[in-house]
Amino acid sequence: MRYFKSSQPVPGKGIAYTYYECDDELTVNRYVTFIPATGETKRVADPVVKTLYQPQSLMEATEEEFRRHWPETSSERAQQASQPEETSGASGAARENRAWNYFDPDMSIGEAMRMHPKVAEVFAAFQLGGCSHCSVGEFETIGQVCAVYGVDVNMLIDVLEEIMAEQQQAGADANR
Repeated sequence: MRYFKSSQPVPGKGIAYTYYECDDELTVNRYVTFIPATGETKRVADPVVKTLYQPQSLMEATEEEFRRHWPETSSERAQQASQPEETSGASGAARENRAWNYFDPDMSIGEAMRMHPKVAEVFAAFQLGGCSHCSVGEFETIGQVCAVYGVDVNMLIDVLEEIMAEQQQAGADANR
């Protein structure tokens, strides 16, 4: 196994660190994101995007660093052994993130940008696009862009969903 890590700012939460566990062909087996300021930990056992793009832009990590945030317990090993392995990353992501109402990893950047004007601000806050050497195409998917830049796709979509929830709440409040 090989291990990598990345860091990224998360609006309103501080810096998040994502640790990737990959096989020798750089296929992502699982990853964990940890935000020290809030203590949040999110483990993704079956990532939507399995290809680790541009590993040279990530930092090398150790198995110990990964296990610090994803300790393997005997009950976890037993549970994994008793369940059939999920072959589709997308179905695993959908199961994990049922609260996603507006965005998903397969949505194009262009579609996402048209959903709400603040989407561009969120992408900028996650350091996606915005400079000449790291622009993103409107036809790329959210999942593809996150994989290329080492951003936790689940965390990004959660933030995007919060924008839409706030808009819904503002609309409901205005109608009262």
